[in-house]
Amino acid sequence: MHDFITALEFLTRIRFSHSDDWSPQDFSRSVPYFPLVGLIIGSILAVVNYGLLVLYIPDFLRGTLLIFAEIIITGGLMYDGYMDTADGVFSARKRERMLEIMKDSHVGSNAVLAVIVLIMLKMGVYLAISGVVLTKVIIAMSVATRTFMVLYIVNFPYARKEGIGKLFKQYAKQYYSYIAIVLGLIFIVICGINFLVIALFCLLMVLLIARYISKMLGGLTGDTYGALTEVGNVLYLLIAYFILR
Repeated sequence: MHDFITALEFLTRIRFSHSDDWSPQDFSRSVPYFPLVGLIIGSILAVVNYGLLVLYIPDFLRGTLLIFAEIIITGGLMYDGYMDTADGVFSARKRERMLEIMKDSHVGSNAVLAVIVLIMLKMGVYLAISGVVLTKVIIAMSVATRTFMVLYIVNFPYARKEGIGKLFKQYAKQYYSYIAIVLGLIFIVICGINFLVIALFCLLMVLLIARYISKMLGGLTGDTYGALTEVGNVLYLLIAYFILR
C-alpha cells in the first residue's frame, strides 16, 4: 500500500501521507503501480466528462474543462517534462547542451509552441469523439500511457548521473514491467477490446520516439518520461478517433 501511495502522490496532487522524505527504493518500488494511478486519473476525468455531458455543457467548454481538470489532478507534471524536453530536443545543440537546456527552469519558445500544439490536438480530438465514447477513451488512454512509462523507466538507460527520474530507475526491476503490463491489459480490456488495439498501435509509436530520443540524449530522463507520456496521450486520442469512428 505504501508503494502505491508513493506512486499516487508523485504522479498526482492527491495526498494521503504528506511525506516529503522518500528514498530511491521507495520511488523504484512504486513503479509497478503506475497503471493503477493511470486508472485513477482516467476515472476522475471520465467522471468529469460524464458530469459535463449530463449538464449539457457545450463541447468546446467541456473540452477546455477536461484539460483544466487534468492539470489540477496531475499538477501539470507531465506538461512540465514535455515542455522542457521540447526546449532541449528542438534546440539543435549537442547532447550535453540539450541536457543543460532541459534542466533550465526558464521556458523557451520551443516549449511554448510545443505545448500549444499539444493542447490544440487534445482539444481537437475531444471535440471530434462522441462525448459518451470519450469517457472510455480517457480511462484507457490514462492507463496505457502510465503503463508505457514503466517500460521507459525499466528498459531504457538514464541519461543523467542524477535526477528525479533516476530515483525511479535506480532500483527498478525487470519484472516491474511485467506487472505493469498485466495491470494495464486488465484495466484497458475492461473498457473494451478496441481500446487494447489502440494501445498496441500507440505503444509501437511511442517506443520508436523513445528510442530516437534515447539515441539523441544518450538515454532518457525524468523530463522525457513526461514528454513521452503527453505525446502518448495525444497519439492514443488520434488513433482512437480514426479507429472508433
